[in-house]
Amino acid sequence: MLTGLPGSGKSVASEIAVMMDIPVITMGDLIRAETAKRGLEPSGDNIGEVAVDLRKKFGDDVVLRRLWPDIQNAVSKHPLVLIDGMRSTPEKEALIELMGDEPDILAILASESTRDSRLSGRGRSDDEGTSTRDTRERNWGVEALIDEANYRIHNENDINSFRTEVKALLEGLSRTD
Repeated sequence: MLTGLPGSGKSVASEIAVMMDIPVITMGDLIRAETAKRGLEPSGDNIGEVAVDLRKKFGDDVVLRRLWPDIQNAVSKHPLVLIDGMRSTPEKEALIELMGDEPDILAILASESTRDSRLSGRGRSDDEGTSTRDTRERNWGVEALIDEANYRIHNENDINSFRTEVKALLEGLSRTD
């Protein structure tokens, strides 16, 4: 499982996994697809509202459960799968229930100012700064997952050092799984 607050570097870590032929299931893609399905513009507010609405209607683990067929398929074919964007303990608990095993958690950490700077520069439609998104994700329990992480990578400065650290960790996990 990959977790962290918006702009911490989860997408970069996922890109590295893909380059290493490690399957990546991105939870936010489901929310963005649901937003489009509802005919809404992919703004931060709309994507956030859809995420909150889904959780309110179907439970805090709805995204994980809807992605379970994709996760199960990937896990059946690969020794290591990265689930990008876990945000709550209920999602982790659902994954344990469905897999029958405790997943490793990788937390990507970066300060608010670093993350805010990244979000303003990456040009995704839902990147409108950290404040609203941080509050929403903290309410879901992302900090509890970060606290439970087996692995933590601090991503404050040099992107190449971060990439090297992520790659080394994923290589190590690939050998042990």
